[in-house]
Amino acid sequence: MSEWIREYFRTVDGMDLEGYLAQHTDDVRFRFGNGPTTTGKEPIREGLTQLWGSIAGLRHDFVQVWDTGDAGISEAVTVYTRKDGSQIGIPVTTILRKRGDLVADIRIYIDLAPLFAPAAAEAQAEAEPQPAGAATG
Repeated sequence: MSEWIREYFRTVDGMDLEGYLAQHTDDVRFRFGNGPTTTGKEPIREGLTQLWGSIAGLRHDFVQVWDTGDAGISEAVTVYTRKDGSQIGIPVTTILRKRGDLVADIRIYIDLAPLFAPAAAEAQAEAEPQPAGAATG
């Protein structure tokens, strides 16, 4: 993996917001999942502050990375650590396009629904009907 892509994701995995924003142009275009494309660093700051504030940590386990010099594409599994310590891996593809030494366009294709879904045991317990007359705690 090239150094610029390695450093980019090292900053993400460290949840270093200021370091992350510094890697982008002021007019960066950003698309996350099925959300709208935004322009500028402030919408990124707002979105990542919310996302990173809802988790304990994350890391990218790379499957494949391509680097053309002015663009990078990565296929990975992002392993999120929830605030309760549980973890979930979610497939992600990221496309980064550079202008000079800074990233000017980011496309992150991921479905975060599993991250915020209730734990499987909780979901099953909620779905199971209680027998009539069952004691409640």
